[in-house]
Amino acid sequence: MTEASKIEKANALAKDVFLANLGLAGKIFEQSQDLLKQTEAKLKETESKCKDAYSKRNEFFDSLVARGEKVQNDTIAKFEEGKTELSSKIESNKSQAVAKFKDTKAQAIAKFEELKSESNAAVEGQMKTLRESFDKVKSKVSRNSDEVVETVAS
Repeated sequence: MTEASKIEKANALAKDVFLANLGLAGKIFEQSQDLLKQTEAKLKETESKCKDAYSKRNEFFDSLVARGEKVQNDTIAKFEEGKTELSSKIESNKSQAVAKFKDTKAQAIAKFEELKSESNAAVEGQMKTLRESFDKVKSKVSRNSDEVVETVAS
């Protein structure tokens, strides 16, 4: 190969390398343009989602407030229900206790009256026995006094 053909070949190779580099630069430019377009699209989509979320923030906040009110109302209702049940049980137990107390009191009064009657009967029986004994002693004393009076008179 001659020197001119070598130079031509080198020029052709240099030209091809230059064109390959130019083609690579064009390809990189096209891909960067596509990537830029995709990034812009995603940015617009993200921006849209942000705007949508931002616009729905009041709606979301309001829904949370409504949910909080519902939880509060449910809790208050449960508390009131429990309070009512407890008050009812307390009243029921109180009524039962009062009824039992009155029943026990009535039984105690009846037993007291029974014991009082028995005691009065026993006391009256003792008094009758004492009167009879007293009458016997009185009659003996009367006889003995009559005997003493007779003995002294004689």
